Amino acid sequence: MSEIKLQYRHNHQCQPHYLNNADIERVALEVRRQLGVSERRALTIQDLAGIERLHVNGVEFDVWVDLEHPIHDNEQEPILGLFEFTPESSVDAVSVCVSPLGPNMSAELQLSTFAHELGHAIFDGPALVAQHRNQPLVDLTGAGTVRAFRSVTETTDQLNKAGQHLPSHIRFSELRANEFMGSLLVPREVLWEAIMDEAPKHALKISYGEETLFAETLDGNKKIMWSPVTYEMDCWTFTRTLAPHFGVNPAFIDVRMMRYGIVPADGKPN
Repeated sequence: MSEIKLQYRHNHQCQPHYLNNADIERVALEVRRQLGVSERRALTIQDLAGIERLHVNGVEFDVWVDLEHPIHDNEQEPILGLFEFTPESSVDAVSVCVSPLGPNMSAELQLSTFAHELGHAIFDGPALVAQHRNQPLVDLTGAGTVRAFRSVTETTDQLNKAGQHLPSHIRFSELRANEFMGSLLVPREVLWEAIMDEAPKHALKISYGEETLFAETLDGNKKIMWSPVTYEMDCWTFTRTLAPHFGVNPAFIDVRMMRYGIVPADGKPN
């Protein structure tokens, strides 16, 4: 059984407290370290599904994983995945469920969705388990199991951004899960290593002194510059060469490159 032990700033209710992106990145790197894959580029769904127990901020609980059954929302519409805490008997556990591979679920999307739901388990699970221990829920309806918490990932849009319309505590939860997903699957230093490996193959030259990345296409006519100030590039095909290194899609790499300041944060040029 794979157990991951983590610590981050939290309040007396075991809720994340004043965490920024750097804090979340450190947690993601620690998960990689404990899995023994710090230097590896692409994680697999088996790597993450092998995490069967979490010990976070002194709170221990099991992680129940389901990758075999299609997931649906309350209206029985298909969704990508969910994180759920359902008190059952005396077992402290959270569920991480992701729909199986199929026409609407690629291997890349399944991996990203699982990493997102795992982020919920790490950052939302401890408070749910701790609060349940202190104040057990009662099934007032007599219908059986009480559902204490359920968070669903309906579309790929949720893996890119958290809706402004969401209540603040839900929005912050989604932002944490997304940042964890990104830092776990495409770590900053490992991404730079991949860029350094691939750059010479695509006539890209990295200049640290000027903090720019220059390139010239094979026909020698078009110049490309990456810079914190100037960004004149119309061939994002370079990210397509990086994506297979990490088992994610090119758009995922785009987001991480912007997050890490490798390219401007305002996105692709028109």
